[in-house]
Amino acid sequence: MPFLDLPPWILSLFLAPFGLMLGSFCNVLIHRLPQEAPEDRNVVTKASHCPSCKAKIKPWHNVPLFGWLWLRGKCAACGWRIPVRYPLVELLGGLILGSAHWVFPFGTLIWLKAVICAYALLVLFFTDFTEMILPDVLQFPLMALGVLFALPQLARPETLMKAWGSGDTLIQALAFHNGLQPAPAYHGFEPTVTWQASLLGLAIGYGAPALLNLIYKAIRKTDGLGMGDFKMLAWLGAFWGWGPMLGILFLGAGLGAAVGVPLMLFRRSGGQTMLPFGCFLALATPVVVFFGRALWLGYLGVVG
Repeated sequence: MPFLDLPPWILSLFLAPFGLMLGSFCNVLIHRLPQEAPEDRNVVTKASHCPSCKAKIKPWHNVPLFGWLWLRGKCAACGWRIPVRYPLVELLGGLILGSAHWVFPFGTLIWLKAVICAYALLVLFFTDFTEMILPDVLQFPLMALGVLFALPQLARPETLMKAWGSGDTLIQALAFHNGLQPAPAYHGFEPTVTWQASLLGLAIGYGAPALLNLIYKAIRKTDGLGMGDFKMLAWLGAFWGWGPMLGILFLGAGLGAAVGVPLMLFRRSGGQTMLPFGCFLALATPVVVFFGRALWLGYLGVVG
């Protein structure tokens, strides 16, 4: 029997509320991790409070998504307008957990890895977008975790489990396969991310952009990338291997150029426009993870 004997659509209804709660916690991380004071970065024991008046938020006002709607987007104590980012992140959190099992077999290692990666990208996207910060306290553990995900397959590479497929069918999935495999709405199969590829991704993810930044700095006398961008590429390399990491880097750079070049021309900033590169890396990651091989083969076909 499957890990959880529920059809995919019922599983979505079951998991989505928990995803909303995880999205609410992501909002806490987005707000607190960039803070300078250690007590303001406390996400464990410090109660939820209004960022404006510091009043504690009542439990019924803290219900994900519905609390914001009930309050009409304003703090109950001081009337501070709560940014739309809060319900948006909660909604995205619900979508992540409620839909991940459609493209990753539920209960497998790759499902767990993808969910963790998605929530991490959600947090980093908004910390970079709002504060131009990619917190180390989140990124360093992700580097280690990415390598650890490559180890269970060494001990039990052929362990099978069942998961619900499309309709009323069941599919067999490799429990510890560290790569994409068939799921209800996904039919591809990718090679496993080995521990060697994970370590190379970690090393190249940090080293390659650091080298490019040194070259850029020698020419322009200023940094082209921040240290947080190096660390983000490092843990993405540990998660998905060195090849997809390079794809994420180049696609992220392309997205950044598509936004940055018009801004520089419009603002006449002489190439000094600051952009949250972590946001572009976050947007590029799912594209490369799912379609990277097809994009690469298409590129080779065009070049050839």
